[in-house]
Amino acid sequence: MARLPGPAGPGDRRGGLIIFGTVVTWLFGREFSDRTAKDLLALPTSRGAVVAAKFAVAAGWAVLLALWTAVLGLLAGIPLDLPGASSAVVAGGVARIVVTALLTLVLTTPFALAASAGRGYLPAVGAMFAAMFSAQVIAALGYGAFFPYSVPGLYAGIAGPGHDPPGPLGHLLVLAVGVAGVAATTIWWKRADHDR
Repeated sequence: MARLPGPAGPGDRRGGLIIFGTVVTWLFGREFSDRTAKDLLALPTSRGAVVAAKFAVAAGWAVLLALWTAVLGLLAGIPLDLPGASSAVVAGGVARIVVTALLTLVLTTPFALAASAGRGYLPAVGAMFAAMFSAQVIAALGYGAFFPYSVPGLYAGIAGPGHDPPGPLGHLLVLAVGVAGVAATTIWWKRADHDR
């Protein structure tokens, strides 16, 4: 079966986590670094709506960046005239990119909590690099299907032929991390003491 050429290695998945993580970190840490958080929190808008809007913007950017990556990859492949390319293969490759991007985006929600609770960028960046490093080590040990931050790379197939794709448990763990990150961030924004 013909397959579109994939990324060269696991570094490309790390790039997705860094890019999406940076977007989330920027959206949730900027007001604290710019010292405008009090202005935002003083608005007559619920804090839950502010959090939802920030996550919606992050999701929009993630989908646009994933589609942009797919378009650039397809445009780069046209002059190469790759054998076995068909509309079904292209559609499957684009779908895999989008699903991998969505899995990666879901895993960035705890970075929103780190940026909010840490009142700036650095705690979220530290959490992002810790998650990325752990994902690489745990996947190399063969337990990546059970560690949420390894699941997108395994799903994309960039870990190599020696690694099985994640099963339903891996996808459920990704979903659990995403839901917990959104819930914890929303609770923090609603209940934390923002005056200090």
